[in-house]
Amino acid sequence: MKLLFDIGNTRVKAAISDNQGRLTPVQDWHEYIPQATRAVICNVSGPHPEVYSTLHDLAVTEFGSNHPEIGKWLHDIPQGMGADRVAADLGAISQCPDTPLLVIDAGTCVTYDLISPEGRVIGGSITPGINLRLKAMHDYTAALPLLDPNGEAPIHGHDTPSAMRGGVINGLRWEMEGYIRHTLSHYPELRVFMTGGDASQIAHDLRDIVTTDPLLVMRGLDLI
Repeated sequence: MKLLFDIGNTRVKAAISDNQGRLTPVQDWHEYIPQATRAVICNVSGPHPEVYSTLHDLAVTEFGSNHPEIGKWLHDIPQGMGADRVAADLGAISQCPDTPLLVIDAGTCVTYDLISPEGRVIGGSITPGINLRLKAMHDYTAALPLLDPNGEAPIHGHDTPSAMRGGVINGLRWEMEGYIRHTLSHYPELRVFMTGGDASQIAHDLRDIVTTDPLLVMRGLDLI
C-alpha cells in the first residue's frame, strides 16, 4: 500500500493506493501508516511537520517538477511550474494518453495547462480562484463584505452579496467556457479534465465538455 499526499494552500488531502491503480481518498490517514510501505508527497505550501513527522518509518518520495520519472510522460515543463499542476497533468495523461489535453485545477488559484498529444506542455494560465476574488473585493474596497462562497449566486444579483457571489462564480464559469471553446477551436480532439476544491461548484454547467476528477492529482502521484 502507498500513501499519497496533496498538500495545498488550503488543506491536506490524502489517499491510499493499492498499487494496482485503485485509489481511495481517506480522512484519518494515520491509521493506514502501519500497512503502507511508502509515501509520495506533493507539497506546495511549506513545512507540515504534522505530516512528515509521522512518516519516518516509510520511504518518502517528495514529488516535484524535476522528478526523473516525469519524463516518461511529460516534457518541456516550464520553470517554476507547481508540483500540483504537474501531478494533475500526469493524472490526465494516465487516462487519455496520446490526446491533446486541457487540465484545469480550480483551487485557491485556477490553473489551465494545455498538453500536446506527445506529452509536451504547450503552456497555460493562472487566475484567481473563487475565494481570492471574493477576498480581493473585500480587501480593496471600503464597503464590500467578506463572503462565504457557498450561497446564492444568481446571474442577476438582487443585493450586494448575491451580486458579488454571482459575479465571481458565474464570471469564473464563463471564463472557463471561453478558455475551453477557444482551445477546442485549435485542438478539435481536445479532452478537458477539471479538479480542485471548487470544481464541483463550477463544473456542473460544463459537464458535457469536462470530466471532473477530484483524484486527478493523486492519479499523477500514483505513477511515481
